[in-house]
Amino acid sequence: MKKWLFLLGFSLLIVALTACGSNGTDAGSDADSGSGDTGATDSGEPVTITYFQPGVDQPGTREGIEAMVERFEAANPDIKVELETAGWDDTYQKLVTNFSAGEAPDVIYGGTRWVPAFAAMDGIIPLDDYAAERIQLYHKPLQENVRFNDKIYAIPRAFSARSLIYRTDLIDEPPTTWEELVETAQQVQEENPDMYGFAVSGAKHVSTVEQFLNFLFQNGGDVFDEDGNAILNSPEAVEALQFYADLHLKHQVVPNPLEYNREQLPTLFQEGKIAMYVIGPWGKSMMGIDEDDEETPFATALLPQGKEMANVFGSDSLMISKNSEHPDAAWRFIEFITQPEEQKAYDLDQGMVPIQIEEADEPEFHEDPYFATFVEMVEYGRPAPKPLAWEPFEEIVAEAIQKAFSGEDVQAVLDEAVQKIKEEQLEPKS
Repeated sequence: MKKWLFLLGFSLLIVALTACGSNGTDAGSDADSGSGDTGATDSGEPVTITYFQPGVDQPGTREGIEAMVERFEAANPDIKVELETAGWDDTYQKLVTNFSAGEAPDVIYGGTRWVPAFAAMDGIIPLDDYAAERIQLYHKPLQENVRFNDKIYAIPRAFSARSLIYRTDLIDEPPTTWEELVETAQQVQEENPDMYGFAVSGAKHVSTVEQFLNFLFQNGGDVFDEDGNAILNSPEAVEALQFYADLHLKHQVVPNPLEYNREQLPTLFQEGKIAMYVIGPWGKSMMGIDEDDEETPFATALLPQGKEMANVFGSDSLMISKNSEHPDAAWRFIEFITQPEEQKAYDLDQGMVPIQIEEADEPEFHEDPYFATFVEMVEYGRPAPKPLAWEPFEEIVAEAIQKAFSGEDVQAVLDEAVQKIKEEQLEPKS
């Protein structure tokens, strides 16, 4: 895809995100908050900081993160970094508990959607004194997404779109519509009785809601209207969830969604158990195979569309805990891993769409056919909804999705979900 089209799509996404909510010298010139530590202790021993990133134990993830930490330690021998991780579905509550106990890690990688809540509960520190220069590497609206009460509380780290991954030896032309998706999956299963044609996720996991949002948005539905009122039980939403559930209940072209989360789908694909699935560009590293793999060749395609083309965007950011005894060292770590060359290496290794302004010009993100599809999907991006608190909202919507997969009446489960959203005062009304 041509670069200008990517930049146009990215700019449109940035505007939507706003509507919803270097040279390595930044810290040395600006930092004067925190304990004033610069690295080594008074005894000359290196200080140790903890870096927490969810999902590091997912396939194809840990090696690249550990290599990044090693590069930082080699360039900063006065600082040692201990890597910590947990599953994404456990991370939010784990961090909240750690904040309360005064035991939170120094540097936190988490969903950008968590930044307001963590700042409001005084779990993370403002980064204005550190980040005045570094934040300029990002588009203005991305800068605004990490602000709370006019202060910078995080640095953007990851950003991604969604595409369809499919078996090229089993599927000549990827499906382009919902109807073709079902037909293609059925044909694959007729020719390969031991394989499912497609897969979706419905297990308790942070990605379950996001995966459904792709279908909701494609059917012209939404979670909240322009005034912040919950409309998840609209006819468009009911139709979308019914189609989503029928992939399992009626068409039987997916394995039981309640048994899998999105991060397990790449393994099912690599093992030859499914022929198609939807994920971000990190799916390739999780599968651990290349497109021309002899046993499991694959390619990417635009998502099969419903009434319109759409996909949900996800973004993550880096924060410093208020519990940190070494905020300056923590910032040096953030500063190092977000310098342009390191950010580019991270995005290519972990499978992310370029997040920094100048990074979007790098040819690797446009010339690689695998990445190019995800870059093209940026044009059709929609930001995730912005409830007043994400975690209880996620639990409510995930429960509705799971009930639909279990065969309960879709209108009833979405009516119940909207009622709970209202009762828990999660609507983002002005």
